Amino acid sequence: MRTIPLLQVALDFTSLPRALAMALKVADEVDIIEAGTPLCKAVGVEIVHALRELFPNKLILADFKTPDVGGLEAQMAFDAGADMMTVIGGAPLATIESALQVAHQRGKEILVELTGVRDILARAQEWRAIGVERLVYHRGWDEQAAHREWSTYDLDLIRELIAMGFRVTVTGGITVDLLALFRGLPLSIIIAGRAIHQSPDPAGAARQMREAIARLWGNAV
Repeated sequence: MRTIPLLQVALDFTSLPRALAMALKVADEVDIIEAGTPLCKAVGVEIVHALRELFPNKLILADFKTPDVGGLEAQMAFDAGADMMTVIGGAPLATIESALQVAHQRGKEILVELTGVRDILARAQEWRAIGVERLVYHRGWDEQAAHREWSTYDLDLIRELIAMGFRVTVTGGITVDLLALFRGLPLSIIIAGRAIHQSPDPAGAARQMREAIARLWGNAV
């Protein structure tokens, strides 16, 4: 049986009330609720506490993109109630290892975020050697603004990372129309942000995306 990717909503706001209001609208239609990087920087770990209190049965991801003090920031994220936390791929291996150690102790997960990483496959070998299992393949906001489109290069690279044993998340301007581009790739998680929360009907947009994922990956809703 094929594995259907989970749907994650990115709350990329800078206001706690706006983020929580959106989360309340879409929570029933998504698998993972992400406290986005701008949101974490704007309001701190309080957003993670609030999401955990509101949604005790949802997976919560803290998108810290930690560059240093990995163990400490992992403790902060997990103490606040996160199930997952991101570390930036440019971080030293020692930072990633310290975050992984805390995650393993807590039964939580670390995702290495690939924004800005050069020579991804070479770094990926190092990450596998220290026990990294999850990667976030990200077409960043600024890249989108510079009209950098998803390409066959991205798809081939994602395919190679999956072949290495990683569970890969994709993000970056993902829309319902873009989902077909990734069909056939055994992705772990698909993240959508603006396609959901900029819609006049965010819950409906999330539902449409979830149903499209189920259809494209060959499973019933």
